Amino acid sequence: MPQRPLYLIGFMASGKTTLGKALCARFPACRFIDLDQAIETREGMSVSEIFDRRGADYFRAAESDVLRSVTSENAIVACGGGTPCHSDNMDYMLAHGTVVWLQAPTEVTIRRLALAPGQRPLVDALLDNKPALEAYIDRLMSERRPHYSRAHLIFDSGQLEDEEQIESSCAAFSAMLHQAGLSLPTNE
Repeated sequence: MPQRPLYLIGFMASGKTTLGKALCARFPACRFIDLDQAIETREGMSVSEIFDRRGADYFRAAESDVLRSVTSENAIVACGGGTPCHSDNMDYMLAHGTVVWLQAPTEVTIRRLALAPGQRPLVDALLDNKPALEAYIDRLMSERRPHYSRAHLIFDSGQLEDEEQIESSCAAFSAMLHQAGLSLPTNE
């Protein structure tokens, strides 16, 4: 029986891509989709370039369009941090799939952001100023929390730092889905 898509939402560096890829590796019937990568493929440029050349409004419109075009049965979709906060994206995801909010503690988010400089232009300038970075994260989370909190489920994604933690998180995620009467698709 086909499964509805599973949308992973949450703040940047919350582990959406890491967990999504790990789940699909363990459940090969799943198809992993990174929404930002799908946008980059369609537009022929990076997310940063889209923002710089065409602006935020253009990016958000493209994001909504691509979200709807890539959604498929048995897919795990790692959404951008702002995806649920724009247009009617959250309403769409809630109606067409299962939405899981990945939450990681602020200190984990800061550590993960520091490990990937150059990948997130909105925070790169703040990486050397921890108080400013914390203030930025707190402010943005306050703005996004009302959107994120509409998710069907919430998952603690603070333990994705090594293979052992990823394996344990995948098991916990699967157990959470099972407890909610859901499951990841299998080939059986």
